[in-house]
Amino acid sequence: MNYLIYPIKIMNITQTYENDFSHSRHTVGTPKDYPIDDNCGKSGANGYFYCPCDEVEVKKIYGVGTSSTNCLWLESTSKVITPTFNDYVTIMIGHIEDSELKKLKVGQRFSRKEAIALEGRDGFATGEHFHIVVGKGKFAGSGWVKNTNGIWVINTTGGAVKPEDAFFIDNTFTTIKNSAGLNFLDLYMPILEDKYYYTTAESLNVRLGPGTNYNAINTLPKNSRIKVLDFINNWAKITDKEYIAGNYVTKKVPDKYYETKHTTADFLNVRSKPAGTILKVRAPLPRGTTVAIMEESNGWIKIDKDRWIYAKYVN
Repeated sequence: MNYLIYPIKIMNITQTYENDFSHSRHTVGTPKDYPIDDNCGKSGANGYFYCPCDEVEVKKIYGVGTSSTNCLWLESTSKVITPTFNDYVTIMIGHIEDSELKKLKVGQRFSRKEAIALEGRDGFATGEHFHIVVGKGKFAGSGWVKNTNGIWVINTTGGAVKPEDAFFIDNTFTTIKNSAGLNFLDLYMPILEDKYYYTTAESLNVRLGPGTNYNAINTLPKNSRIKVLDFINNWAKITDKEYIAGNYVTKKVPDKYYETKHTTADFLNVRSKPAGTILKVRAPLPRGTTVAIMEESNGWIKIDKDRWIYAKYVN
């Protein structure tokens, strides 16, 4: 599986996107991104940035031979699995020295855990480190854009994401010295075997096949716990006849989530409230439909906003 892992062997985050004026300006403007600084465990040029997925491609190199801060853009060559989405990913890295960037060229590709560049202090940095920003999707435009604070932020087709929402921690590769309070999800073997995910869309369509051309038969509320059997073209297969968009599932466990069960009647009516009006949209539900258990009341189950079914026919 093409999981996106943290790209440094010793994590020592010295600044997050909330720590100081220079970084916090990235998060309060529009658009925004979420930079972190990591000095790879200790001061001095001692750590490398490694390829964090099956393969990345160098998309842009900026600043070599100038007084501007050097930046490097990497884009995954295929969709990756992160704690919060499944898509391409673009990473922008700052402060790499000219001598390192001169070894690279646009179009060059690296494989998982292959060293790409050594940390540096280019651009008047106070010490050697990587300035790391992550974006969902592919490299867009010039790779960055000014926000309303006049700060250059990463520009990708899916927008910036927080690093803890992008990277897993492979504890066979990365040792955490300091996460600066950011909550990264570990990539333990039990997680690889654990098929359970949680929905992130407010009301997520359940379709009869892996694509929007298939009919939607039901909806699942945000934070529904579902078992994913497989991913097909970024669609999550949850039963033999049910699929949901893979971009809207995560392995991050929410504070509160809804268990799911399946209908047992051949065709089960959906109502606007307990014993209320029978709905026609995404109803009736065929046998075996996955439903969320949001609330139970006098023999009725709430499966989404203004959607109720008779509890007798759920198991």
